[in-house]
Amino acid sequence: MKSEIIIKTSPGGSCHLVIHPIKAAEIGLRKEKFTVISFGNQKCYVKIVINDQISPEHLLLSEKLITAFQLPDYPVYEISFAHQELVIGPYIGLLLSKESRRLTPSSLKKMLVYAREYSTLHGVLVVFALDKVNRAERFIEGYGYDPIRNGWREGEFPYPSAIYRTVGLSEEWKNHFLSAIGDNIFNSRYFNKWQMYQWFSNDRVLSPHIPYTVLYSSPQDVLAMLEKFQKVYLKPVSGLRGHGIVRISAANPLFIFKYHENHENYSITLENSNKARQYIQEHFAHGRYLIQQAVDLLEHQGGVVDFRCVVQKDQFNVWICRAIIGRAGGKGSIVSNISSGGSAFPAQELLKKVLAVPEKDVFAIEEKITALALNVCNTLNDYGIHCGTLGLDIGVDKTGQLWLIEINNRDPDPTIALDIQDQELYHALKTGPLFYAKFLAGF
Repeated sequence: MKSEIIIKTSPGGSCHLVIHPIKAAEIGLRKEKFTVISFGNQKCYVKIVINDQISPEHLLLSEKLITAFQLPDYPVYEISFAHQELVIGPYIGLLLSKESRRLTPSSLKKMLVYAREYSTLHGVLVVFALDKVNRAERFIEGYGYDPIRNGWREGEFPYPSAIYRTVGLSEEWKNHFLSAIGDNIFNSRYFNKWQMYQWFSNDRVLSPHIPYTVLYSSPQDVLAMLEKFQKVYLKPVSGLRGHGIVRISAANPLFIFKYHENHENYSITLENSNKARQYIQEHFAHGRYLIQQAVDLLEHQGGVVDFRCVVQKDQFNVWICRAIIGRAGGKGSIVSNISSGGSAFPAQELLKKVLAVPEKDVFAIEEKITALALNVCNTLNDYGIHCGTLGLDIGVDKTGQLWLIEINNRDPDPTIALDIQDQELYHALKTGPLFYAKFLAGF
């Protein structure tokens, strides 16, 4: 059971808490005289004092306890009680930079977007940088959100209960935080396209939605795939945003290479397989590229179409598809990415443009896209991949078959909502991961 509370200081030197009997009953405190109280990674044994003379909305903590916990006095807290532990929080850390010098007043002002749902989140939100983490003493220097001032207050804080990060972490840092706060930092384990293919191609439900893929080791691999599919993509194993992708078509005896670079589309035609083999040998490194079946996806005005699904876990540890945004590549482009000249549309709007079907069929396709996205996310759960926010790119071919093209499991960019002029959706995607962090923090 959890409950909203305002924390005040109680006189006296010993570690104790004072709580109104109504509030004690509300959170499940009954006969307990002592308990463990925690804030972030800090814990302490405390004596429980029941007092009906204080406000039911107040929790009084001894000054010694407040000082030991470095407990800010400006947030609105929640408390929960389970397994003989009273948790104060939620306490969520926002690891948004590797270098504290980047947390300037102007950047901190932009980061206020994370606090837009504070009236629902409550607790302590602390923005911090990796270089201000004191690993030996296990505290951080950062900026706590003050709901009264609607601004950030600089301070020292203990380690949080859960961390939402937008920066990469080394294995050493991941294991450090794992030891300190448990498995409460999400999207910290990246996986690449080849790992995704290996996992899902062996899944009975998902394998029909995965384009056939092999790991590139020699030009002969590409020529063999072209014999099978006539068109293939060469993709960097770890690339993002469509960078480095090449589509190769076999049109006997010609081989046509198409790619997008520096905002321009390029096409190279080679006269025979020997020249194609030589070109591939010179431009693609062994083991760093995938060769993937080219699916005949829907098109809009000469550009390939796919759908970005933003899927996030909510406060109840359940995957929710928060947005499906259609993307159409520029004319002649082999990728749909906005950064490569593509355009964004609300999913239903784009489906109506490219499909001559009744509106109910458009809804049905959107529901199928949602179902596939949720299935993929729940399967990743089963594989032990701890994520809280994912961007899935799903294509629809000209027969209506759905294909999983790519997963962004690092930090899916919410600004795609701004590409369809949906400010509210942008705010929802920015704050969404914090609700899962609240769950991890014990609330």
